[in-house]
Amino acid sequence: MSPLDPNLYGATVRACEESGVPEDLTYKAAAIIASDEAGAPNLGRTPQDQEIIDKVLPYLQSRGGAE
Repeated sequence: MSPLDPNLYGATVRACEESGVPEDLTYKAAAIIASDEAGAPNLGRTPQDQEIIDKVLPYLQSRGGAE
């Protein structure tokens, strides 16, 4: 796992909070995203990591939708 990028972690937490992501998923997703490995298959994510991201995505995708 890559070192955690604090800027990406903070940005992910803010985006999740603004999108109504439940708190437990927010911090898990932020840690996963902030540790992504750009050149690795699946960004270096485990299947469990991807499952958490899959739960968060609908919240983020609906953010700023049809207004």
